[in-house]
Amino acid sequence: MTAVPRFTDATFRVEADALDALFRDARSATRWSEREVPVDVIREVHELVRLAPSANNSSPLRLVVATSEHAREIIMEHASRGNRVKLDRAPLILVAASDPRYHEHLDVTAPGLPGLYEVLESRPDARAITAHDSAWLQIGFLILALRAAGLDVRPMAGFDKAGLSQALLADRPWHPELLLAVGYPAEDGDHGAGDRRGRPDWDAAAVEI
Repeated sequence: MTAVPRFTDATFRVEADALDALFRDARSATRWSEREVPVDVIREVHELVRLAPSANNSSPLRLVVATSEHAREIIMEHASRGNRVKLDRAPLILVAASDPRYHEHLDVTAPGLPGLYEVLESRPDARAITAHDSAWLQIGFLILALRAAGLDVRPMAGFDKAGLSQALLADRPWHPELLLAVGYPAEDGDHGAGDRRGRPDWDAAAVEI
């Protein structure tokens, strides 16, 4: 099991228990409580996440909250075989998606910039890249915010993105990026993720130039 580093209280602006909840004790669970996850909790999480940075404030992250059995069945059908059991156990499934037509919300994200819509409208390939990259940036903040709300999260990239888009989002331009299995921690404390595996340390992952 990897030793989890502990830092002095002076290093961070938040309390040690918050760091535990967000990083040190948090795991990508495969087991959850049967307790329902209210959509209102996800709404409140989104209120934080929408303040997270993105390229030029593009804010392309979109969420599909699978509250119906029909939506869950579609997601399960397009998930990889190895992920289906984990998704089936989760009280709630989210589809994190990117919106390549994020520029349709410029009145909110970039007011007072005349002509920007026309520039972005003429560059669909560039918009798609920005939408993908910035949505993934925002997804990182989404996972942290879900953890801050006391939820366990397991992100999964193993699914048929094109097929899910056609089956679930045919009336929207959104592109599915990641599935998130979400729920409150299992009452017995067993998250199902096993021992924490190693991570590259500072010497392997950083360079001081």
